[in-house]
Amino acid sequence: MSECQKLKKMKKITRIIYTLAFAMMVSVTAVSQGIDQERMDRDLKIAENILSTLSNNDRNIFSLSRSIESNYIPDYGVIFSLPQSTLVYTSRSEGGVTVVAPSPPRPPKAPRSGGSGSSTSSYSYVIADSDDSDSNVKIIGAEEFTEKTKELLEENMTTFLVDYADLIGQLKPTDRILINVKNSKNQVWVSSGNLSAKQSTGRTAEILKSDLIAYKQGKSSREETIKKVKFSDRKGETKERDLELFSSIFSRLYESDMSSTYYASSRNINYERLENLGAIFSMRVYSSSEDNGRHTIRTTGESGLTREQRNEKVNAMYPAFEKEFKENMIDYGRTIKSIKPSEMLMFKVRLTECKGCDMPRSIELTVKGSTLSGFDSGKISRDNALKEITVKKTDN
Repeated sequence: MSECQKLKKMKKITRIIYTLAFAMMVSVTAVSQGIDQERMDRDLKIAENILSTLSNNDRNIFSLSRSIESNYIPDYGVIFSLPQSTLVYTSRSEGGVTVVAPSPPRPPKAPRSGGSGSSTSSYSYVIADSDDSDSNVKIIGAEEFTEKTKELLEENMTTFLVDYADLIGQLKPTDRILINVKNSKNQVWVSSGNLSAKQSTGRTAEILKSDLIAYKQGKSSREETIKKVKFSDRKGETKERDLELFSSIFSRLYESDMSSTYYASSRNINYERLENLGAIFSMRVYSSSEDNGRHTIRTTGESGLTREQRNEKVNAMYPAFEKEFKENMIDYGRTIKSIKPSEMLMFKVRLTECKGCDMPRSIELTVKGSTLSGFDSGKISRDNALKEITVKKTDN
């Protein structure tokens, strides 16, 4: 064999080796980008339980309900949503201290002018031991109470993120783990004398998966990792006009006289705006009403249906509902200008009850801001934009 032939053969072998190596790299990348959803769901349920256990402390400062929600969002990470329950409330009179929990009473009425002048109870906050006996009750002011609850909340979130969040496998180093204490449920009752005011507060905490990896590998100490936890406070809701408009559009679209499938019972579709993520809208849809065991499907006008007939028709509606919902997200989502191309629009929809049906119990639909702006500018066709919507179906 001549030197020239040998050289050609070596080049051919080299090309084959490079081709195989490249194919292996592509294969490994594809596997690394894939998510085992069943495993992810299991990890999130365990994480929810840990966070709930940490949050329901025995110091009676506050309590978080067990209805913690978690979501894995590709190219972002995981969000835990915590609906905070009402804080401890107390009434103090001459007879001592009475703890009223978990719900506060209605704000006390101011005495009428020219009244009998009889004394009324003043209201404040307590930190109490678990037995709630008077000897263990310490009365503190509203401002101090708010600060103490903030400190405890921060402590619990930090413990979870630093010590337990790495139990959520499959996350990329660039993914975030974020805890969001929902504004709508955070009602701190500030009381003074006979007047009460209700203030809305919110708090988030997040950490990058890469920071947890460095900690577990011994490249960063626990103290250094704690400093990587990013906290953010929110007081009241910052309403953006385009998100309010989008909410009103969907509220109208899913009134029973416009929808051809399921409908929403309220004109108020809630949403949250999270920095670097985008907007998360939540709604619940229904399908029928019942009277003496007979069902009426409001959007179609069919009435006198048995439960079996109703379920069959409601179940058959689901594919059309999902298709139409995705179209509405694209057609009207382009009106939202406050969502950045790197952020996303998400809808969490609780579906109508249908026991024994094939349809899911709830769905999450997500589309990137770049898709919405691309469609609005004509750079992306409607069909391609629809394909960019991801749908996650759950049975809980």
